[in-house]
Amino acid sequence: MGLIALISDIHANTEALSVVLEDIEKHNVKAIYCLGDVIGYGPNPRECIELIQKRAEFTLCGNHEEAVLFNAEDFNPKARRAIDWTRERLNSAEYDKDKNFQLWDFLGELRKKVREDNVLYVHASPRQPTREYVLPKDVKDPAKLESIFKDFEECEICFVGHTHIPGVFTADFQFHYSKTLDNHYSLKSHPGKKLINIGSVGQPRDGDNRACYVLFDQETIEWRRITYDFKSTMTKIRAVEDLADYLAVRLEEGR
Repeated sequence: MGLIALISDIHANTEALSVVLEDIEKHNVKAIYCLGDVIGYGPNPRECIELIQKRAEFTLCGNHEEAVLFNAEDFNPKARRAIDWTRERLNSAEYDKDKNFQLWDFLGELRKKVREDNVLYVHASPRQPTREYVLPKDVKDPAKLESIFKDFEECEICFVGHTHIPGVFTADFQFHYSKTLDNHYSLKSHPGKKLINIGSVGQPRDGDNRACYVLFDQETIEWRRITYDFKSTMTKIRAVEDLADYLAVRLEEGR
């Protein structure tokens, strides 16, 4: 299959997405797979969708795409406000109607799961592909993890995003942060089923504000951390009344 780049949770952050795409160009990557949440929170939803359309082999539906398409009832008020603003941007009269329709068609056609051989790709969780959070603290809830692992029992690996926290859940219900693994993980050295979080391109939440993505060659997972101009993104967020200030602050803090 060759080397694959896995990206997720871009959240309308063109500065982060651009440097990640530039880094991917430095490797002999066969394809880019996007696990969703291209939009939401950030200031450049249209631009990020357009980049992903050009570059990704496939893109999955995340909870923010789902919220823009349908509703954001389970979002907090500030996140819901960002969703409403994103929807307005995608309908903007500044652009040709056909171009707007093309963006909406792209979002409407997004799949929730993709399987290739023994690997499953989803945005959030195999049992709730767009919504369920699988967090490091869930190692204290083995019943939950057992149910999640059963939901991809025909596959050895399930890649997810959604929580923005990169690392590996193993079949013995342990979680290993990518940073404690030195951002490398050998599948041959660690047999057994795994749920692997690839982290977030545009809104990291593990205390490291660098953009995060994964290179995967069917044997090894490498999390790549890339510095980007988050201050420019912060400035753009703060220029939009409907985007809460904490959405800017968290980019600097990586939380």
